[in-house]
Amino acid sequence: MMINSDLRFSPVYYRTLLDQDAKSYGIQAPSWDEITQPNPYFDELKGKQHLRIKAPIETRHLRVSLEITKAASVIEGQTIAADHLILRIENRTPLYLAYRIQTSVADKRRCSNKGEIPHNAMAIGPSQTILRTECLYRKDEVVDVDRIEVVEMPALSAYYVSRLPPNATLYDPRTFTGHVGFRGRDICQQTFSWHEIKEGVDRKQFGWRDVIDFYARHSCSEYSFFKTYRYRTDSNAPLPARPLD
Repeated sequence: MMINSDLRFSPVYYRTLLDQDAKSYGIQAPSWDEITQPNPYFDELKGKQHLRIKAPIETRHLRVSLEITKAASVIEGQTIAADHLILRIENRTPLYLAYRIQTSVADKRRCSNKGEIPHNAMAIGPSQTILRTECLYRKDEVVDVDRIEVVEMPALSAYYVSRLPPNATLYDPRTFTGHVGFRGRDICQQTFSWHEIKEGVDRKQFGWRDVIDFYARHSCSEYSFFKTYRYRTDSNAPLPARPLD
């Protein structure tokens, strides 16, 4: 059924939606205190670090390492099992996290035929390990970790975030194309303009944590990010957030 704007932005409808969504996902609904509190944000790694095989990088929340594993790849129309450089991402905490690990390779074109491992490119569960392909393995291939960002959040928030369709505005297509959410490919339809988001990001008006924080509190089936939303620091600010607030 169609929901009018006044009802959609009413606190009663919003809280009912949180409870219904949590029930459908089989997880506990966050309390009002949990959903209104600021979600702790951590910029855990700034500055490029070379990632070597069996030499992990550890941050407060994550352990990131590189390994060589065979994965299916399509090369010249043929599907073969080829050696890949695999990024292993381990959540060291008992918390749900939204995360962004930005990596770089010397030449992305050399990775264009790499295979994909289905993985949640947006959020990671407590003590969970995620594997993603970085590139086809070559002896001279280098993977650098450029930045690691993390947001702690309630379980429902992580489920919400994982339904956000990845886009090159916030994530590198080389690393997000295998994305599946906590409920598989249950991804929201596009309801907002990535062009507007890219424009705001390019102008440094807002960034990854602002967009993630919005969708940590708002189902992307019902609400769309707007350019004046910022990472929440005031637990008394209205929810759901609306463009006029």
